[in-house]
Amino acid sequence: MDIPSLAIIFFVSIIASAFGALIGGASIVTIPALILLGLPPHTAIGTDRFGIIGIGLAGWYKFHKKGLIKYRIGFTIAIPILLGTILGSNLVLQISEGALKNVIVILNILILIFILLNPGIGVKKQTAPLGNHKIAIGALLSFFVGVYGGFYGALAGTFILYILILWFRLTFIEGAATLKIASLFLSVTAASVFSINNAVDYAFGLAMLAGCLIGSYLGSHYADRIGDVWVKRMFTVFIIIAVIKLILSD
Repeated sequence: MDIPSLAIIFFVSIIASAFGALIGGASIVTIPALILLGLPPHTAIGTDRFGIIGIGLAGWYKFHKKGLIKYRIGFTIAIPILLGTILGSNLVLQISEGALKNVIVILNILILIFILLNPGIGVKKQTAPLGNHKIAIGALLSFFVGVYGGFYGALAGTFILYILILWFRLTFIEGAATLKIASLFLSVTAASVFSINNAVDYAFGLAMLAGCLIGSYLGSHYADRIGDVWVKRMFTVFIIIAVIKLILSD
């Protein structure tokens, strides 16, 4: 383990988590970075799960101070995500990596089209009360995201944000804030399972954790100054880039 490698992942984590605190998707940058720095794929995923705990911690603290977290919705999705993460982290995958990638690409394209065709999504506040059926379905969707987040994680935060914006009708900033409860549950649970199985590199993990704390704090601090419209624009651009990257990757 050399100092330059730790410095690289530290600074990469600051940048990835500053955007990840608002729009999710930090792991789509940090996992490949860890692999390029020499970690085996499973260890890279486990180390990433440990490091991005910092996004949940700093983001939760800062968004709570701003009063932007919807706690009822946050815990409604966090509990099933925790259960799904436990299952996903221990799951021997029954689906090929290629098939999983295709599903993710198609899903992101369809949701991106829906967002682009509905300008008010994620920008206009919704005042309609949540019915029990809506909460139950949202919890079920969150469980499946937790399963996915447990065994891989890249874009898991983005999928949770989809649920918060498209299903629970939160604005982008409210969604980013409320997401921190679920993302912390997911990260801590997955990191614990990977740690038990000796699949966490703690030197890289601690460097990542420090970077994610700083980046997430900065991202959440400036969230309300950026505003929902610009967060939505950044989110849209990010998803387009992520889809292209997934299509072009081997």
